[in-house]
Amino acid sequence: MNNFRFRHTLTLMLATVFFWGCSDTSVSGDDSELSPMRFSTTSLTSRAVTTNESFLQTGNKFKVWGSYKSRTDASFKPTEVFDGVDVTRTSEGAWSYDEPRYWLPGFRYDFRAIHPVAIADNVTYTIGESGNDTPTFIITDYNAVDGQHDILYAASGSIDASGSMKPVALDFKHLLSRITFVGTPEATLASEGRIVYVRSAALYGMSRGGSWSAGDATGYGTWTTSAADLTGQDQPYAQVTFSGTECELTAEGVDLFPASKPILMIPQAIGDNFYFQLDYFYNDDNTVFTQKVSLREISAALTGGWQAGRSCRYRFTVGMSNNILFAAPMVDHWEDAEGGSYNVDLNLSLIHI
Repeated sequence: MNNFRFRHTLTLMLATVFFWGCSDTSVSGDDSELSPMRFSTTSLTSRAVTTNESFLQTGNKFKVWGSYKSRTDASFKPTEVFDGVDVTRTSEGAWSYDEPRYWLPGFRYDFRAIHPVAIADNVTYTIGESGNDTPTFIITDYNAVDGQHDILYAASGSIDASGSMKPVALDFKHLLSRITFVGTPEATLASEGRIVYVRSAALYGMSRGGSWSAGDATGYGTWTTSAADLTGQDQPYAQVTFSGTECELTAEGVDLFPASKPILMIPQAIGDNFYFQLDYFYNDDNTVFTQKVSLREISAALTGGWQAGRSCRYRFTVGMSNNILFAAPMVDHWEDAEGGSYNVDLNLSLIHI
């Protein structure tokens, strides 16, 4: 498998800093002598899934939060340096933001980033009141059915500023699961001239909403769902409808929820009342058949449920009569049409001069 990695290099040129007290800092020199933070990339790569191409489009944005605290004085109150600042892809192929920030040697830094910017209103970044506090990053009351965003999160972990700094890697991680359903006809159908057409497909029973906490900052964090957010047959988590003979199942397999209209699922355990429903008909009979399948039964191998950053592919076959057969689901990294993974790396280079 080819890996497509999104590498954004954020370079911050730093000035000499003098400290006049526990909570005040002063930067020597005027702004004209300082080099601002800037972004560049060697290879880059939302209702749709994020890809190399979409991330590099002019006008695309992500948001950055960041803070620093004293490494030695717990009474020094942590200070924010980024508060959900937009970083935007320009027509010149660079990344830009307003009001440059400057590095302060001797402090301990923390950086977080999120994409897309549309969910920023759900984000809370807390830096604490003293050097003993650890920054927290949470997403609250996110509705995946209304949003259907491919949420990417990155964190630097603690960074101790010193005289010479290497690039700091921020690896974007997918916070949701991607679910796909690929349908094929039974092989004997073709020999009899029978064709299977899908009228509609839907998923329901699972939670549509939840809140997320970063946990140890650099991992996938934890989602918490609520019974009040459960979906139903009348209001499914995801649904697709086809007109007439628009969706013909083929031997190669047809993805009912492709990258242009994906199922982006809040990670959760698969419950007893989670269902996949398929409506279909044959070319020699306009009767529409409906199959309601228990996702828990066909997902027995998924002991961890639907997990963040993973794609779960369900493959099913429609048979000669009114029946469908599911194979065991396949779990992998998300893959785009070119066979690459959607793992995203952001390199944040902080260079002191």
